[in-house]
Amino acid sequence: MAEKFTTVLEWSGSVEIGQRLSNLVPDDVKSELVISNDLATLTVAIDAESLEQLRESVDATLALFSEHD
Repeated sequence: MAEKFTTVLEWSGSVEIGQRLSNLVPDDVKSELVISNDLATLTVAIDAESLEQLRESVDATLALFSEHD
């Protein structure tokens, strides 16, 4: 049986930035943007087959977000 590694990133902030970050999430990555009043919460679930691959995916996602946050 193959191992599976998963982590969840959660970001909260303004609706405008939340929508912008949500649009950056690749189509093959599970994500959800919840907007409540003036607060957006973006949850991104990243899956990988190894810890190294998971780390690389998380690093790439955070680097992408940091350019737009």
